[in-house]
Order: sequence, then structure tokens, then C-alpha cells
Amino acid sequence: TQSQWIPWQSCPYSASLSEIRKAYHRKALRHHPDKNTSDHSYFCLITEAYAVLSSVKKRNVFDTHGEDGLKEKCNHRFRMDQDIARIFREFCGDSDMCTMRGKKRSSSQKHTVFETFCRGPFENRPKDKEVIKELALTLEELHAGLTKRIKITKKVECERNKFRFIERILEIKVRPGWKDGTRITFEREGNVNIDSIPADIVFTIKEKPHPIFERVGDDLMYNVSLSLKNSLVGSDIIVPLIDSPRGLDVRLPPLIPPGFSRVIPFHGMQNQKDGAKRGDLILKFSVCYPESLTPQQIESLRKILPDH
Repeated sequence: TQSQWIPWQSCPYSASLSEIRKAYHRKALRHHPDKNTSDHSYFCLITEAYAVLSSVKKRNVFDTHGEDGLKEKCNHRFRMDQDIARIFREFCGDSDMCTMRGKKRSSSQKHTVFETFCRGPFENRPKDKEVIKELALTLEELHAGLTKRIKITKKVECERNKFRFIERILEIKVRPGWKDGTRITFEREGNVNIDSIPADIVFTIKEKPHPIFERVGDDLMYNVSLSLKNSLVGSDIIVPLIDSPRGLDVRLPPLIPPGFSRVIPFHGMQNQKDGAKRGDLILKFSVCYPESLTPQQIESLRKILPDH
């Protein structure tokens, strides 16, 4: 029945081939006959389970019809000497030490086989080159944080030159304050090939350009353009904020020169390492001069403005 196989898996029915291999590896290490001679029957059971669940065809039948369906539809008969040799080749490579069926092994050879197995699946295989994908996020998303669920499709070589395509949902928990270039790695989630270790899938954060803010570290820069009049006499402005639609009321003093900056503390981006910290909002001022003045305006300015 399904109940006698699934508990050792420690993973859901939707587990990928990589997850099934890891689950089998953990259990097999604990119950391998070279380590625990009393666990031979249980080792056979979990090995048979792996032989079924690592085969696409058998797994589909098992999920639908159970163990009885395997025997009826797939003529499933577990042969310990043949199946364990195939499985050990997956974990140990093509070494002769993994295929010594029918041969008497010395204690040192047993140790070598077990040590090779302990190194884990794919140990002797090259690893595919990592797959890099871009995850574009707004400043608002990077400030507040969010969870992104991304669907990927990967090709799985279940038998030599026989493939199937499976869909996986990768969940990325974006932490508040993450920066452009942050990398999120999903180990061995790439295409599964018999002769290589699946590639890591790496998502890199790409910060989308913002229409009004420029990010510098945890600080946000905001350009304020003032008329000549307001730069001379002062004014009240509303400054937009990254986390509030209302904005912030700011009173400007008279005589603000071009290039002047004003810092509004704790209104920048969240700090990714310490949620209690935030950057600053920095206002950078520019002054817009009029394109022309009438003779009367020029004369009035001469009378009003000092010479020095």
C-alpha cells in the first residue's frame, strides 16, 4: 500500500526527483546493511520505494493505483540485485565498486562502497552551469518586501534520452530593503540530466527605475525644482514618500540657493539587515530662472535686491 512507502520520504507527493533522491539518501545511509546488518529488510523496502518513485511511469501508476496497480499495469517485480546496482550507479557513478553483484567483497571493499555512497547523489558528475534569471521589482516592493511565486518548467531525463516536462512553483520571500543585484539561489532546480548534476537557478534582483526617486544605498534622493520667487521668499511644498500616498508637508525657508540639499531623516528605504533602521530622504533643490523679464521687472529688482 502507499502508506508503507511514503513515511520514509519526508516529502510531499509533489516532491521533485531531486527531493526524492535526497530523502532516499538520508534513509539509506541510516539503514544500509554495511552499517546496520539488522536493517536489511527495511533497506530493501526503502530501496524498492525509491526504484518506483524515481521512475516517471511507475510513479504515475503508483500515485493512481497503488502497489497493486504497479504489479498489474507495469508488471513490477523488484529485483534487489539488479535494482540496487542501478540505484548505486546513480549515486556512486559507474565505478566497478558499485556493480559487484555476485562477487564476494572484503571488509575494506564494503567500506569503500559505503563511503562512496555516503558522498551523496551525483558526487562524481559535473554540475550544469547555473541558470540566471532576472526578477524586476519596484522601489516600493523592495522597501516593503513581498512574496513572489514564480512558475518554472524544467526538463527531466527520467531514462536515457527519455524526457518529461514538469512545472514547479518557486517561492521568493523578498525582504524589505533588498538591493539591486541581490541573488536568490534555488539549488539543483534546473533541468535534470542523467549524466550531470542539475544546475542551480539563481534569481537576481533588478531594481526598476523610479519616476521620482533615486536610490543611493538606503537613502532616497528627490529633486525639488523651485521658482526664483519661491527660492527667494520661501514656500510650502508636499514631498512624496515611498510608503505613503499622502506625502509630507515641508516648509522651506527663504533664500534657498541652487544645489542646496535638505535631509529628512528616517524616510528612506528599509535597511535589509535591521528592520528598525531606515535611510534618509534627501531633497536636492534646483532653481528655475525666468526666460525673460520686462524692463519694469528689471528696474524693480534693481531697487529691491542688494548689490552684494
